[in-house]
Amino acid sequence: MDFCTMLANDFILKEVKNSNQDNVVVSPVSIMLVLNMVAGGLKGYTLEYVLGLLGSKNINKINSKSLEIMAVAADVGSTNNGDALRPVLAMFNGAWADQRFPLKPLYKKKILKGIFDCEAKTVDFATQAEKVRLEFNTWAETVSRGLIKDFFSPGSPPSTTAFLLANGLYFKGIWKHRFMVERTERRDFYLLNGRTISVPFMTSSNMYLGGSFDGFKVLIIPYENGKCGRHFSMSFFLPDKRDGLQNLLEKLIISKPERYYLDSARVELDEFWLPKFKLSYEFRVSEAMEAMGTPLSIGNNPADFSEMIHNPKGACLGGAKILQKACIEIDEKGSEAATITALSFPGSSSCPPKRETLSFVADHPFVFMLREAKSGLVLFTGVVLDPSKRI
Repeated sequence: MDFCTMLANDFILKEVKNSNQDNVVVSPVSIMLVLNMVAGGLKGYTLEYVLGLLGSKNINKINSKSLEIMAVAADVGSTNNGDALRPVLAMFNGAWADQRFPLKPLYKKKILKGIFDCEAKTVDFATQAEKVRLEFNTWAETVSRGLIKDFFSPGSPPSTTAFLLANGLYFKGIWKHRFMVERTERRDFYLLNGRTISVPFMTSSNMYLGGSFDGFKVLIIPYENGKCGRHFSMSFFLPDKRDGLQNLLEKLIISKPERYYLDSARVELDEFWLPKFKLSYEFRVSEAMEAMGTPLSIGNNPADFSEMIHNPKGACLGGAKILQKACIEIDEKGSEAATITALSFPGSSSCPPKRETLSFVADHPFVFMLREAKSGLVLFTGVVLDPSKRI
């Protein structure tokens, strides 16, 4: 399992253990991209530290992985292009550097433009931080197709910011076998606190890939792929026990999700109900990394950024901060999801398939994961604790 997916699962587990009743959705691949963007301009100990986090031996492998991720978006495309069945995957990257810390030409050309198709902008955080905030928020709302508004609140990022790197991701897909709206009905959903609520559930008579494992079930629902050559699906991990979410998350942290895809078979569902849901979440990634014991402690050695930015006074960049906002909606037709992830440095002036039967009634908290099969990328993952909270 890659670091960013493990980070997401570890964070979700902590939220469940802390009795948080909020639904969660995060994007591991978006976090990976902003970390890869900054890694491409580092050297020395700071580069070694980031490579260690990402589980890579050298920057060439990081750059190669980034190109692979960008290729997935290019293969799918940001519009249907007349193919109504084709999914939409839009991936954008942005860079805003303060005029005190201009980005190096080679970094802009080779890394930002060459790998991430990113045009860097020079801005004035020191005296026009509010203007930059509004510009960034407009960018974020545009690339998320209007799903994420007001990413940065007033006063953030601070006027001391040296530079800001960001990724925006948008996905929209139609189920390969759509759910019939007229079959949707209200049913009970059991919360972790023992309460019961009534929410709309979808159902279908189609066959899907799925299986029963140690203490939980998996169901994989595919999207229409058109002619893009990529295969997207939404996987649902449902614990057998109504209070089994914590144990399920612990298992997902120590195992690779790929095994559940490989071990799944085509099954007939003798009973199948899945709640509709719409949710959003703000994920303070750098704080979660700190809590997991893998802090994003980079920025204290100006020399390690010498291939990325001009820093004539050798100013310390301070601790990097990563913030992500994500949202997703699941209904009878398909799914729509978006995320924005921003990494900033608050600069400082100092330093033949067997047919099995399976019941899958998701009437209690469960995990979901939106994945592309060929690359193995996990675009979105999260938990549904209360589907009535449609934020």
